[in-house]
Amino acid sequence: MNDHLDIANLPSLAEVGFLGGRDNFREFCRTIFRLPDPRFLRNDQNQLVVFRHEDLQAFGTAPEIGNLPIGKLYPARFASDGSPARGPGSDVADVISSQVFTFNPPLHGPARRILIDWLGPMQMTVLEKVGRQAAQAVLDQIQHSSPLDFVSAIAERLTISFWSSLLHLTESEADTIGACTREMTRLFHLGRSADDLQALDLAFAEYARVLDGVATRRLAAKDPDLTAIAEKLAMLHCDDDPFAVGVAPKSVGQLLAGNLVDGFHTTALATANTFCVLARDPNAMAHVRDSPQLAAKAIAEALRIEPPIILLKRYALEDFTYRGKTIPAGSIVTMLWAAGNYDPSVFPDPERFDINRLHAGLTTFGKGIHICPGRHLGVMLIRVLLDVFLENDIEVELSGDRVTWIPRHMVNQLSLMPAMVKRRAG
Repeated sequence: MNDHLDIANLPSLAEVGFLGGRDNFREFCRTIFRLPDPRFLRNDQNQLVVFRHEDLQAFGTAPEIGNLPIGKLYPARFASDGSPARGPGSDVADVISSQVFTFNPPLHGPARRILIDWLGPMQMTVLEKVGRQAAQAVLDQIQHSSPLDFVSAIAERLTISFWSSLLHLTESEADTIGACTREMTRLFHLGRSADDLQALDLAFAEYARVLDGVATRRLAAKDPDLTAIAEKLAMLHCDDDPFAVGVAPKSVGQLLAGNLVDGFHTTALATANTFCVLARDPNAMAHVRDSPQLAAKAIAEALRIEPPIILLKRYALEDFTYRGKTIPAGSIVTMLWAAGNYDPSVFPDPERFDINRLHAGLTTFGKGIHICPGRHLGVMLIRVLLDVFLENDIEVELSGDRVTWIPRHMVNQLSLMPAMVKRRAG
């Protein structure tokens, strides 16, 4: 007979030392995976936390486990009848409400398809040309053999340059979005302050304003990609339901703003993380230089070691029975996706870079129908930057031990990556 999982009596994240951020996450994995139990944990809100690889796979692919709806993520933004309300975080909620990571059936599939048709694997040949131009432009701008912060000087510039070309941003628009994106880092703090919420509302409102103007201008110019998006958006027929299904974007600008948060912020983060891993391991880049066909495996392994996302929340759309225990409908579930890549039962010696490691089962981008729709684009941008560096015989040399990571954070994000970017000697 099935019975409910007693979440309230599970060990808490705090009890096993998890506080968030990359360095603390590493310590957590070293501790928790030495133990056969517990199977699950809970957070300080008595919500279930899933962290073992087998369980992440099961929850990630279960149809009963969906995305966290915007009304559950930002309950203060919506009254109990679903009507909008204003308060701290409202401007953030307005943008995030158009993100597919807050949609569930029947809205999720059609909305996700709009993004895949624009930025999915079938479009990579065209998008790679834009990415390569952006990577070369970044390389041309930097001062070789001078110390720089790889995060701001290269990773962030790469993503801004790419989206500037794709969306035809003006220099002023690109600068504004870049500044707003840096403020978005506060969104991933565990325990946001009132100052964080105020800064985030200002940044998200300005970011949305710029992208709405870009969409309006490009639609007037009959941009084929955005025109196609507008036509598909017009065919989305789904009543708004912020507490279950989601809130459909009402314009191309809203769809862009909601779904390019990761395109601007998380892609830059993943780029910096990848190059940090490759620069830190003395053999990693040597393997790729000797065998360029190994670049894809090197990137996958680097992102396994330093995945951009540590945790995301999901939502039980229906009762979900797993291993004889039931998680009730309406439960919020924290998925520690990064921990799946550190489960030694699947990835032995998980902190070691191994370019020949088998990567089946990676949880870097999630699992199931809610897996990150922009993952192909993100990996492509990292790969073309790596290609451009290799073609120009450029190497990245970290500056001592000054690489630092943001603490108490939901994502694996570098705050500083001092490096020398230079042509190889000889």
